[in-house]
Amino acid sequence: MHDPDSPALRVQEAFTHLMRWAQRGDVRRFLLGAAAPALSTNDITLLRTVATHGPMRASELAAWQGVDKSTITPQVRRLEERRLVARANDPGDKRAALLTVTEAGRRQLQGVDEQGAHLFGQAMQGWSASDRAAVAALMQRLADGLADVPDRSDRNVRRHPA
Repeated sequence: MHDPDSPALRVQEAFTHLMRWAQRGDVRRFLLGAAAPALSTNDITLLRTVATHGPMRASELAAWQGVDKSTITPQVRRLEERRLVARANDPGDKRAALLTVTEAGRRQLQGVDEQGAHLFGQAMQGWSASDRAAVAALMQRLADGLADVPDRSDRNVRRHPA
């Protein structure tokens, strides 16, 4: 049985609560604004990935997402139809195309970021500057650590109980 005061269990419970909160319709509409009816949170995640790591091939985006290229194709198509990403020839391989974020896509991400910063700023209103900085640093550290988790074997995860 897990210790209810275990830091890992407390983080897991808080993370579950945050995921549930983030899926609420009112939160989603606030964060995505006018794009909420047309874009999913996954669309925004893919758009952000291309903006951060692009230009990139759809196969690279699929690998990053951990899905087959056939899965990513309709998702990319939706972003193209909304003129948020564009394809260009890969100068290194004329048979391949690179995805880039358009100016409209950058504006969409900027709006989402501004809305999110405003929302989290309100939630942390009254917190000290050091508390705000600490939660930002620790959440980034946790996110970076979670990015490595699928690469670890189940054997290693079981060996290190919470």
